[in-house]
Amino acid sequence: MAVSSGAKKALVLAGALIGVAALLVGIGHWRAHDLVAGDVVWHAEVDQGSHESVVVGDRVYTYGKGVLSIRDLSDGRTIAEEYVDGTWALVGDGGHVAVVSIEQITVLDRDGAQMWQRRFDDLHNPFAISRDGELDAVACAEKTCSTVHLDAAGTETSRAVQRRSPRLERPASIGNGTIDDDRVRRIPAFTTDVDPKTHTVREVRDGRPVGTPIRLMDDHVAAQVGDLLVGVDREDGICTFTATQAGDPAWETSTSCPELGFPYVDVFADRIYLSDRTDQTVEVVTTDLDGREANSFSIDAGEPSDARRTELTPTPDAVVLTLTDRVVAYSPTSGKKLWTEKLPKTSRAILDESKRIHPGVSVDGPVVDVYSNAPEPLAALALGRDVPSYTHSFIDAVSGEVTAELAAPWGSRVHGLDDGRVLVVASDDMWLVSP
Repeated sequence: MAVSSGAKKALVLAGALIGVAALLVGIGHWRAHDLVAGDVVWHAEVDQGSHESVVVGDRVYTYGKGVLSIRDLSDGRTIAEEYVDGTWALVGDGGHVAVVSIEQITVLDRDGAQMWQRRFDDLHNPFAISRDGELDAVACAEKTCSTVHLDAAGTETSRAVQRRSPRLERPASIGNGTIDDDRVRRIPAFTTDVDPKTHTVREVRDGRPVGTPIRLMDDHVAAQVGDLLVGVDREDGICTFTATQAGDPAWETSTSCPELGFPYVDVFADRIYLSDRTDQTVEVVTTDLDGREANSFSIDAGEPSDARRTELTPTPDAVVLTLTDRVVAYSPTSGKKLWTEKLPKTSRAILDESKRIHPGVSVDGPVVDVYSNAPEPLAALALGRDVPSYTHSFIDAVSGEVTAELAAPWGSRVHGLDDGRVLVVASDDMWLVSP
């Protein structure tokens, strides 16, 4: 039976539509694969129920549900994974781990081999682990506290009465996220504090002076990076940074600066920032940690509002301002704008399906993470493919370029590494993403 020309056209059109649909589904699968695996160096399934991690050298440490896990950063390979009773896991600069409970400390080397385990009658709170695995802690009985030193075998070699210093247990500031309540966190190898009256730098372990006095504001603004201690003072409109290294005077640098009130302090491997974020104008004072040049500048954050997002986050080489509808980065050496990224209303709120909201933004290290809780339209076309609900775009904080992307579950935590790679940790998964 002959087919009419109209029917032929309908068949051709249907075939074309099927072809286009297949093409779109294919593109969707390609895009979904790209979001899930395109920029992923490695992926590992984890079962600690923890979003927290610490990276030291070439090792990744996680601790959750009593399980300490150590992985190789380069390929995600498990180096050690075992149950170690405790509440916190503290990682030193050499990769040694102290797992601490109320009555017990277990110290392991960077490969997870146990060095020693010891029970105590009083609470011990470690504040430093040397690169050889020796440990300093505050030990508190019912009425008194002391500082104790334990060698690499766990033997107590010294004990000193605690001095009344606000810097003793949490000396200075060792970067972002160091003195919070994370189950796994990093502590320094060498710990100093500042005498509140004389401003003399002292070892926390025994109170021994280790250098000349540094200049400080009334609220004792100071920061420690390794064996470098930096103090900041303001007098007659001038902010002066002074530093000692291993107890010896290192450098001094100054810049004109406004009144700072009670400033935030952010510290990285090669830069310190002070910022006053109380008004619509944010004041920033900063210097590199070689003491070459200090400078001060202001950032206009706009009119404050409860309904408006305004967050300032320093990074190693840029200052990032996050507003409701855009992200702006500034140079720490000049205060000039580096780039602006406008945020589209592409995400749907969880509690109100009819409301379209701007993507979320988090900043960690040199990485800006822009995430939205909906897969991209192309990825949504990938029929039969399960794509995690959140799409992350990782932006270089200095250049403003999107360097990598990843689809990951809700609640994943992002850790920007110094070299621009990104470690993403979820309850059941871990990814290393690379530009």
